Amino acid sequence: MKIVTDDSVDVSSVEKLPLYVDWKGRKIRVSSIKRKSYFLSNKRTYVELPYYEEVRSILIKYVEKSENVEVLLPLWPTIFLKRIVSFVSAIVEGIELKEAKMDNVALAFFLKSGKSLEKLQEFARKSRTYLLLPDVSVLKKNGVIREGQFKSVITKSVNLVRFSYGGVQVKSSWSVKGAVSEVVKELRSQKHFTLAVRHSGKSRLANILTTKLISDFGHRVSLGWMNPVAASQYGHDTVTISVIPEV
Repeated sequence: MKIVTDDSVDVSSVEKLPLYVDWKGRKIRVSSIKRKSYFLSNKRTYVELPYYEEVRSILIKYVEKSENVEVLLPLWPTIFLKRIVSFVSAIVEGIELKEAKMDNVALAFFLKSGKSLEKLQEFARKSRTYLLLPDVSVLKKNGVIREGQFKSVITKSVNLVRFSYGGVQVKSSWSVKGAVSEVVKELRSQKHFTLAVRHSGKSRLANILTTKLISDFGHRVSLGWMNPVAASQYGHDTVTISVIPEV
């Protein structure tokens, strides 16, 4: 069986379907972008999906090679290729779409771990992601959270959004320090995990946050640039903390 995901998942060992962003007036595949230069020179972008024929031809090629193809797509912030892959799988035998109820960072860690797909749901249930400093209006506009939810949180200065196995919670704080303290408080109740910090331009905050997490937990912490697909949905100048379970 061949595993396929999409360009929102930063793992090189798995075949991927293309996602594109507009950058400097050109349509560029996300997997080919140099993150630092991208985020330093670009603040607004959108995700452009591949054409149906492009997805179909890629998946048929994989089916011809391995007979069965499992397409794993992250649930957060949204499943970009669900409609296209579902349509292709309905007419091409040997393709199965599976929604991984976790974000793209957690899914990348799962795929890199080499764990059996039988562990996917357990892994998803124990993983979660926090968004620090997101603009709630952007999240609503992009469908990350539903319109009408969490109307009162904008009254305070810092919003903290928590995704966990399909559920969304939004908490507000008067300061970044207060929001980080809330994350740390929740993490103290969990054992055996890795933390992945990703940022879309907030390098200084991400470095301070990583130092804080290492100091408090001593766990392995991964720090890096956010995938442009996620940044286009969460909004730029956002920091995410993904909790990666050990199952």
